[in-house]
Amino acid sequence: MLNFRRTPWRPAIAVLLGISLVLTLLIRAEPVTADPTSDSAPKTYLKYDGLGNYAEVANSPAFSLSKEGLTVAVWMRPDALVFPKREGRQANEQYVHWLGKGQAGNQEWAFRMYSLKPPGPRKNRISFYVFSPAGNRGCGSYFQDPVAIGQWIQVVGVADAANKTTSIYKNGEFRHSDSYSSETPAPGLAPLRFGTRDFVSFYKGAIGPVLIWNRPLVPSEVKALFTTSAVPRNGLVAWFANDEGSGTAIHDSVRGKVGKVQGAVWQSGKGSIAAATGASGGGC
Repeated sequence: MLNFRRTPWRPAIAVLLGISLVLTLLIRAEPVTADPTSDSAPKTYLKYDGLGNYAEVANSPAFSLSKEGLTVAVWMRPDALVFPKREGRQANEQYVHWLGKGQAGNQEWAFRMYSLKPPGPRKNRISFYVFSPAGNRGCGSYFQDPVAIGQWIQVVGVADAANKTTSIYKNGEFRHSDSYSSETPAPGLAPLRFGTRDFVSFYKGAIGPVLIWNRPLVPSEVKALFTTSAVPRNGLVAWFANDEGSGTAIHDSVRGKVGKVQGAVWQSGKGSIAAATGASGGGC
């Protein structure tokens, strides 16, 4: 009778069985998906005080609506619900422009956030607008969700030149689309500004990565941008990571543009992502 306990090749069989078991477990394992609440939000960013801080990049045609359109994706974190330096024709509809391109007589596009007070129908609404060059009229889309101080939001504004529509997305989800057929946005000479658009109002909060495409992204691309951080390269014309962490400059990794930081300060730290949902809409 064979004595298996003394068979010299039994350890080798045990090793092979162990390897096989490990491989089987690896094959059957579920793919690991990053938790966007902990991994997607910016870790280093610029913080604006709402009183006069901003960053500015000199004018470039890449920052304007092309013949196809424009997409701007940005991470923003409001650090206030009421803004000290705001604007607006109506006393109960006061807002700040927290990112945009345009100035008096030379308007193009902008992101807005409405102040919680004075009380009004647009409290903390976040919008994306395109304007006629004269700036007498703007058209856009918005979402109006409960906002918590210190929570990150990924906002994507899309202008589709072929269909003459604006669209807005929050955290990868489509929220609204509206027509701007009554307006004719055109490239202008104003700089691209962060924390303000034209020095009339100033945003209090943080701004992380800002990416710009010279075409309208489709919903699946916007979704992947949030869930997996997959950046579409087709039409990408600017990518300001805003993660330098020190100094007075921000850098575009696509075309080498450099912007100046005026008073905003660098900060680091993880943060939660806003999840509340409310109303959405748009108009001119």
